[in-house]
Amino acid sequence: MNMNGLKYINLTEMPSIKDEAAEWFHSKWRVPKEAYLECMDAFLNGDTDV
Repeated sequence: MNMNGLKYINLTEMPSIKDEAAEWFHSKWRVPKEAYLECMDAFLNGDTDV
């Protein structure tokens, strides 16, 4: 937990928030939501180095 009371989690801890997270990122940086979802799916499937 950080100073402002928010808890940071890894997507693997709660994959159910994937769509909500992609929408949030899209709203901040205007990268297409689908691009974020593709990256998140690759991460969750173990197809990335991170």
